[in-house]
Amino acid sequence: MQLDFRDHGPAHAELGRLVRSAWSLDYGGGAQRLEGLIAPDCQVEFVFQLGDPCRLSDGASGQITPRAMLYGLRHGTLQMVPNGANRMVSFRVAPAVAAAIVRAPLADCWDRPIALSELIGSEADRLLDRLASAPRDAIGNVIETWLLSRLTDWSAEDARQCALQDVLLSRFAGQRLSVLTDELGISPRTLRRDCERSAGLSPKQLVMSGRMLRGCVLLRDRPDLPIADIADRLGFNDQPAFANAFRHYVGMTPAALRAEPLVYCALP
Repeated sequence: MQLDFRDHGPAHAELGRLVRSAWSLDYGGGAQRLEGLIAPDCQVEFVFQLGDPCRLSDGASGQITPRAMLYGLRHGTLQMVPNGANRMVSFRVAPAVAAAIVRAPLADCWDRPIALSELIGSEADRLLDRLASAPRDAIGNVIETWLLSRLTDWSAEDARQCALQDVLLSRFAGQRLSVLTDELGISPRTLRRDCERSAGLSPKQLVMSGRMLRGCVLLRDRPDLPIADIADRLGFNDQPAFANAFRHYVGMTPAALRAEPLVYCALP
């Protein structure tokens, strides 16, 4: 299968700190399946499809996706299944950044494709048209210009929310959340309100998503590391407790994910 992948990371310094990745992928009409399993990372992907929209398969079913969509994965794994020739353009951001881009909370925006037009109206179609008419080398500029227009009101408070989410996703394991609220000098109620407003999730949900993501990364990158040691690093009492949580959130056992030849997951 002929795939043409290109990176389109923003040149703008501030956007470079907010955008986790930006890329495009071309594939022909003969493609049957795109290799690799997408693991739940609790980040938000903005995806634009300039050809025949792909299907997203969770292993049991697949659905045709919107041409311009937002997708945040917290549960299960996905594979992209081609439905004809396509050019996909995508960028990934933290939940707080996504909420600022769409200028709305992310409540009920997880684990399913959301048509971007449902969140920002006809502007989604105009952006899709600009991407479709742009030379491929200019795709990064189109994304950057649009993001700068959507983030004109980005504030110190938005940056604080983004940093808070990064801490919950990347630093916490088995610790009590009171450790963080004491450190920040805020109440548990304030922490919960902030997380629900900017991510549509509770602090505990963000922490568990971070633990599962770090588990996926360790299983992929450290084949020598015993699963019991991974469970310990992530703050679980024992390997069975980790395996049960992993199966609930990821939809397979840790050993099954480790056996996958290609897993897409990245830490914030």
